[in-house]
This record gives sequence, C-alpha cells and structure tokens, in this order.
Amino acid sequence: MVERPPLHGGDLEAARARWAEPSGGFLDFSANINPLGPPPRAVAAAQGALSGIAHYPEPFARRLRAALAGRHRVQEPMVLVGNGAAEVIYLLLRLARGCRVAVPQPGFAEYERAARAAGARPVPVAHDRTEPPPGVGRGDWWIVCNPHNPTGHLFTPAGLLRMAERTRATLLVDEAFVDLTDAGEAGSVIPWVAERRNLVVVRSLTKFYALPGLRVGYAVAPPWMVAALDAARDPWSVSGPAQAAALEALHDREYAARTRRWVREERAYLAGELASLPGFVVYPPSANFVLVRAPLPAHEIQERLGPLGILIRDCRSFAGLSAFHMRLAVRTRAEHERLVAHLRRVAEEVARP
Repeated sequence: MVERPPLHGGDLEAARARWAEPSGGFLDFSANINPLGPPPRAVAAAQGALSGIAHYPEPFARRLRAALAGRHRVQEPMVLVGNGAAEVIYLLLRLARGCRVAVPQPGFAEYERAARAAGARPVPVAHDRTEPPPGVGRGDWWIVCNPHNPTGHLFTPAGLLRMAERTRATLLVDEAFVDLTDAGEAGSVIPWVAERRNLVVVRSLTKFYALPGLRVGYAVAPPWMVAALDAARDPWSVSGPAQAAALEALHDREYAARTRRWVREERAYLAGELASLPGFVVYPPSANFVLVRAPLPAHEIQERLGPLGILIRDCRSFAGLSAFHMRLAVRTRAEHERLVAHLRRVAEEVARP
C-alpha cells in the first residue's frame, strides 16, 4: 500500500511512529533548516524571555518590526510580523477574497490552501513563468517563490521587477530562502516595495536561523495593506520567546557569515555527489536544498532509508512532480557522506540485472 505523500518535511512524530528512532535521533534531510542549529545567543534570549510568560507578548512584535524595518531600510508601517511565513501568507491572501490567485506549480501547498481559505480562486501557473498569467489582472494576486522550492529556480531582482511592471495583479514574492542563496540580500526585491504599489515580499526567519519551532516570519508590503491586516488580526500571534530569539538572531553577524560559507560549500559537494550516482538526475540548486529525480520512487527509497534513521522529502505532493522526485536538504559533510553511501547502494541495486 502506497502511503499518502507528505505535505511538508520535518514530521519527526510520523517518522517515530513508522520506524524506531535511532539513539542519536533521525538524520532529517526532509526539512530545509540550517543544521548548524539556532544561534546560541538566540537560544539564550528565548530562555531568558521565559520569565515573562505570565504576561502577554509585545503586541504586533513592535520592537522586532522596528528592527526589521531598520535592517531593510524601509518604513516601519511597511512591516508585518507573523507566526511564521505561512501565517503571513494566510493573512495577506485575506485581501484576495473573491479574486484569482496565481500559484506556482510545483510549489508550497500552503499557497493554494491559503487562497481557498480566504475565499479566493487559486489558478495554477508554471513556477518559472515570467509573463502575467491569462485572466489574472487588477485586484488579483500572483505568487512567485524565489528561490523556488523545490526546484531551486532563481529569478534575478531585475527579472522580478519586470514581471511586476507587466502585470496589474499584486505580485507576492516569497523569499523564504533568498538569504541562503549566494546573492543573499542582493537577491531580494524588498528595496523596491516602497516604489511599487503591486509588490509584496514575504520572508522567513526560521530557515536561516533554525527556529522553526518558534515560528517567526514577516512581510514587507505597502503600509495600507499592513494597517488593514493589523486591524483584523490577533495582535499577540508571535510569542515573547520567539520575538526575543528573532531580535537576537538578527544581530548575530558571525553566525550569518558562517552559515553562508557552509551553504555554498556543502551545496556544491552534495549536488556533485548526487550527480555521480547512476540513474540520479540533479536539478541545479541555488539555496540549501537539492531536487533530485531518482531511478525508483522516492517513497520506496524512504522505506529503505527510514530504518537507518534517514529522512528525505518525497515530492509527490508537489503538483507537476512525479513519484520519482525527492528533495534533500543541505546539511553537514559527514551527514552528506552517510546519505550518499546509502543512496549509492540503492542505485547499484536498481542497476543490477
């Protein structure tokens, strides 16, 4: 019996229910989280904030909002902070009620779910499309993931700005992984949000800083959008420990520099090793994950690797990808060597007459 494909990576509880957890824990290649772990200063800040949990967190994460505005050199009323980038996307698409929302395929399943939850009509479009989707115009929305998850396709800021100029729809650019690309902040279109009324950018602090359990994301958008959403949302959706950790993480420049060096080196190593495996096709990566087409279905590979304590991302739930596609997070050299050794044995078994 083929199991239902996962909608997201990092489901350790499901893995524990399926296989016995190794003494050292699972080696998780299914979630694109920084394996260096959260910055120690961020962890200390979150722990220190626990003494204040008898009180409500700061409404609308005001200090964090101010810090993000300063970091991106935008006006504070342009920043919306939420309980992870997913919540921010759900909030923004409330403004698309009754409209069309062009969603990239393959793509993050929450785009379509958020559109439907808002009473909008999702319209599937190719993830690398550069021309406005037919029928999507004024009042509608067009979501672009940059870099694209899971293929790694990367638009330049100039290319995205041309797309914004060509459409009358609101262009929502999901930059959850942009700070994990070689371009870093230079690959972002945030500097142009203030001068373009139809441009919105969503960012995540959980991938780069390894804080998925604390849930912090934000958007940079026209002030009227932020004001409208703040007037109709929970002002305390981001916890005090999450706000404290995010504020401290933003100031840890040494951690950021070390992360970028690691991603650049290990991404190249992992992609090269995977490309050497018989029957494996590797898509050019740009961030901290690699999309691969394997010589046998990904769920079968997972069944072989699960008892060994290794998790991968079966990509069947991404529209447009096949059962043979899997996504692998970039991790450490020793972990890559372990993964590739097991995948090589799988490839050899498949190739054996």
